Amino acid sequence: MHGIWAIARHTLAHCLRMKMAGTLIVLLLLSLVVLPMVIQGDGTLAGRTRTLLAYGAGITALLLSVVTLLLSAGVIASDVRTKQVFTVATKPVSRWQYVLGRWLGVVVFDILLLAVSTVAVYAFAQQLRRQEALNPMDRRTVETEVFVARRQIAPKPSDIATLFERKRKQLQEENRYQEALDALRRTKTNGDEQEAREILEEQIRSDAASEAQSVGPGGHFRWRFHGIALAGTELRETGWVVSTDPQDGTLRISASRPFLGRLVYGGPVRVNAVDLRVTRLAEDFFEVRPTLDDRAGGRLAALIPGAFADIVADPTIQISFKASPAVAPSDKLLRSFWEIINPASGLRYMEFRTDPVETPATLTVSARLVDPNGQLEVGYLNLPDSAGRSTSVTILDRDVSVLYHSSGGFEGNFLRAMGLVLLQLVFLAAVGVFAGSFLSFPVACLIGFATLPLSMARGFLSDSLRVNTHMPSALDALTIVGAWAYRVVQVLLPDFAQTSPVDWLVGGLNISWEHLGQVAVLTLLARAAPILAIACLIFHKRELARVQV
Repeated sequence: MHGIWAIARHTLAHCLRMKMAGTLIVLLLLSLVVLPMVIQGDGTLAGRTRTLLAYGAGITALLLSVVTLLLSAGVIASDVRTKQVFTVATKPVSRWQYVLGRWLGVVVFDILLLAVSTVAVYAFAQQLRRQEALNPMDRRTVETEVFVARRQIAPKPSDIATLFERKRKQLQEENRYQEALDALRRTKTNGDEQEAREILEEQIRSDAASEAQSVGPGGHFRWRFHGIALAGTELRETGWVVSTDPQDGTLRISASRPFLGRLVYGGPVRVNAVDLRVTRLAEDFFEVRPTLDDRAGGRLAALIPGAFADIVADPTIQISFKASPAVAPSDKLLRSFWEIINPASGLRYMEFRTDPVETPATLTVSARLVDPNGQLEVGYLNLPDSAGRSTSVTILDRDVSVLYHSSGGFEGNFLRAMGLVLLQLVFLAAVGVFAGSFLSFPVACLIGFATLPLSMARGFLSDSLRVNTHMPSALDALTIVGAWAYRVVQVLLPDFAQTSPVDWLVGGLNISWEHLGQVAVLTLLARAAPILAIACLIFHKRELARVQV
């Protein structure tokens, strides 16, 4: 190990002395300084912050990937070209230690650069966070959907299998199943009945999925969620009622600034055991209105100016959804009625909503609606638009979820996000060292820079090169090459699109330690380690100089 660390220290010092490293740091910092000044996003503070996080993490990953490939491809190839490797060969260092030391030195250099970038992106994001929001809803989005680390739970899947069997049986009874099968066999599969059957059943399954996730006018959805593990405790405060508005029931209540800083616009709050909604936040007071399902009776009437207020702010959960109408309303807004129920206690919350079509929206409710077993029921009713017209609405299972705050905050989540970027750099450093162990610097760079886009597009390549296992045995050469290329892509290359932290940060979603550990195992043990082992073997067998007589 002493030899590996000695080579690593030498490599790190070499990287720090290179002009390319200084140029990269300046370019990176300039990009991060200029970025907050020019980005606008959708014009809201939340949009600008999300854009900063997305581009900040993306630029950091891209620039560091480029410099990692250049350095790792050159540390060995340049030593061989300039004969400096002979000096190392006279030291008590094995060739495999030399290769691993070079790789480790580049990785340590990446860690230093990534640390600088992480601090810069975080600092600019916090500076942007302190700027004035467009409106209270914008501020609520920043605090509850961006600077958070939320876990996401999908609903229990729709019963597509039963609907699929019913539709297939109906086609068979009407003698349309065989007709469709014969047509596909003639036009799509060159006579392959098995492939034609798979295509037909996939079409039936798609129709069943669309039907199961759509409702007509006046129709309703019912989703059930399991495994919601809430974190956080309720907040308590004492104050008094400042004023009331008898027309809409708005109450203005005084409270301390620290407590007001924890409330969110549109969030639930209880005052003297009455469920209310925050409609305005100020420096020393907040305003609330009764919820739709208020049954407090006399307790609400007792909230008069000067009355004592026992205020409780519960932890919250968010229901995220995206609705798509068959025919878009003239005002591009969908009207709906939501009912959220605690299955154990029967506690419920109801709300009429108006949301843009095909745009993600969130509904914030009290965490008291989740039962002790982590279960929740959510109902949706499709209502006519403002002109009284009705249309069918589709909400896919993948477009509805429950989001809740997990233990830990944005800072820890941001560090785990940068950990995913580091794992990407570790793999690229291994690829560069491998290529440089037996190739010249230009060719090694070519191998490395071919790996980067292939890894970024691995998901697309996998889908494009996937071969049906039931295709005829007489396959053409191109299909065979595609099948083998698909297997190679799956085994050797990580999917940078799946491990990129950008979507997690933009969505305020928690990157679990389990996910980071899985990516680390796949990247380090399954991919980087074999590549480095092959590099050590190649360099051990490589003839560095030829004796001439």
